[in-house]
Amino acid sequence: MNRCEVLIVGAGPTGLVLALWLSKLGVKVRIVDRTAGPGTTSRALAVQARTLELYRQLDLTSAILEQGHRVPAANLWVKGEAAARLPFSDIGADLTPYPFLHIYPRTSTSNC
Repeated sequence: MNRCEVLIVGAGPTGLVLALWLSKLGVKVRIVDRTAGPGTTSRALAVQARTLELYRQLDLTSAILEQGHRVPAANLWVKGEAAARLPFSDIGADLTPYPFLHIYPRTSTSNC
């Protein structure tokens, strides 16, 4: 049996990215998960800028940007009437190369 240096419990997006990152650094990993296949539901709707910055170092960002959807704004409604519009088109423009909210379900992360 091959020995691993790191055991990763959970094959969700976090566990998979950790495994990819450690493998890139030459660390042998083993992933265990209670399910036999990829997830079918997503508990997260959007990918944050910092996540995209990490994914860029793993050459994943381009695929995620191509497959997802950039959100320009969110409209808030109260009792059936428009209450506010929150623009996301330049959120964090001075802080990141990805100053926007990007819709990309967590269940799609394993497709990259």
